[in-house]
Amino acid sequence: MIRATIVLLVAHLIVPRLRRRSAAERHLLWAVSLGTAAVLPVLGVLLPAWQPAWTRDLVDAWAPSFAALGPWTAQGGPDVVVRATGIEASAWTLGDWVALIWTAGAVVTLLVLASEVVKLARLLSAVVPVVDLRCLRISGDVARELRLSRLPLLLQSPRALIPVTWGARRPRVLLPASATEWSDERLRAVLAHEFAHVRRGDWLVHVLAHVVCATYWFHPLFWMTERDLCRESEQAADDEVLRLGLDGGNYAAHLLAIVRASRASASSRAPLVAMARRSHLERRVAALLNACGNRGSITRRAVVATAAIAIAVAVPLVAMTSGGAAVDIAIQTLNLRPVISASDASGPGPVVPAVRLVRVAGAASDADGTVVAPVVAEYTTPPLYSDEARRRGIEGLVTVGVQVDASGRLTRAGIVKGLGFGLDQNALVALRQWRFRPGVRAGRPAAIDAEIDIEFSLRSEAVNELIANDMATLVGPGVAPPQAVRTARFPRRVGARGTVLLDVVLQEDGTPKIVRILRSLTQEADEVAVRHFEQWRFSPAMKDGRPVKVRMNAEVRFHG
Repeated sequence: MIRATIVLLVAHLIVPRLRRRSAAERHLLWAVSLGTAAVLPVLGVLLPAWQPAWTRDLVDAWAPSFAALGPWTAQGGPDVVVRATGIEASAWTLGDWVALIWTAGAVVTLLVLASEVVKLARLLSAVVPVVDLRCLRISGDVARELRLSRLPLLLQSPRALIPVTWGARRPRVLLPASATEWSDERLRAVLAHEFAHVRRGDWLVHVLAHVVCATYWFHPLFWMTERDLCRESEQAADDEVLRLGLDGGNYAAHLLAIVRASRASASSRAPLVAMARRSHLERRVAALLNACGNRGSITRRAVVATAAIAIAVAVPLVAMTSGGAAVDIAIQTLNLRPVISASDASGPGPVVPAVRLVRVAGAASDADGTVVAPVVAEYTTPPLYSDEARRRGIEGLVTVGVQVDASGRLTRAGIVKGLGFGLDQNALVALRQWRFRPGVRAGRPAAIDAEIDIEFSLRSEAVNELIANDMATLVGPGVAPPQAVRTARFPRRVGARGTVLLDVVLQEDGTPKIVRILRSLTQEADEVAVRHFEQWRFSPAMKDGRPVKVRMNAEVRFHG
């Protein structure tokens, strides 16, 4: 909703100041602004993320100031910014309550619109076609002057108080029963105004604006934009009347007389376009009496061009992301077991990578006795994609050379053959959290050098994400955020400038567990960022008086 708010704020800053432009042009700008703001949240879900290089540079240059738990700078090293993105959820989370309140408000607002439709149906039960020859003759003349392709159906009813228009495929204009007694000039003015609404398609815009406001009922800028849209619609129709040659002063007098005779005003929520709403009357009369006002109309080409510009602005705006600048919120509560033993490899789920024997550490040859390669005992964290690798669709194997000592501890790991784009470091991040059974030489555990192929496949990415997401779920109320209680110095300077973005789970004891690198910089910078942040310690996040796991993003900004 932030982007939609920005669009509407810009519209409210610019459009009211375009006093020299015509009402038709201002109406078009209000309609396009409202439509753009309405579709931005939807496009945010449908469109893939787009993150050009200049946005990453902008994020690196401009430290975000929102949504951060707190920035820390290790002395002599890069800046580190930590953000919480999820905690263990309670039965009812804040997100659940927000969704419930939004749904209830939308239902109530739509029911109000439905009640107006019922009132309109009652009004239509007493309508009859206009048979007065004078009315029909004048309506035909006005339709030809406005170049309408089809004459609207002219109706009248004793229940009608003011002239109204509705319908898209077969437009209808409803007149009060007293319309047959009006003078030719008043009848011509009223019909020209209503037919102008038909030619401009104002009824359809009016209805869609009400639906948008019902959807975003909680947002005052949507209602303010709809009000301004309606006002400019009426003034644009007035301008159409004056372009047909009617005098502005006489037309204003007819307008005032119709309002006085009506004794009431049509509801602004009614699914019809009414000629004389009291709330717009003063400004309309002032515009009618302004002989120097711009009364220009708009062409279809202008409508198409304005819509194309709005699309060209909206699509990049909604698709563009700024990496770690936004707060990520997990939206699923998962109950998967993230630990998979080697014996589970034949079952469903991720396949535990096999370990290939290279040599026995410290031995002259592998032939010195029977040698058994170490195996993965617990596959605790799956290898996960970085943002860039997912965006590029990178798949393949990362080969890691490892050494597992006689106790099953991983003592060394390095990339033998990699894929780049942050996947190599993510393979190391995952592998360092696995548990191994030691290799065997001559019947005894021994330190073994081996190689492991870690596969990155977009087909298994969703399963791996589910396993990782078990560590944290929805953000909920009543949570004391974690605070850094111990930082660390960087071991060395890195000759790179930019940001490494880490995906971290803060465990109940305040120990960070790095899950993956979301955004990679260089292999050296990635390694330094991971090793550095592993030494940090936090006070645990507290919920209902007990520590809980929390998902965090950690930005490590290197300054070259």
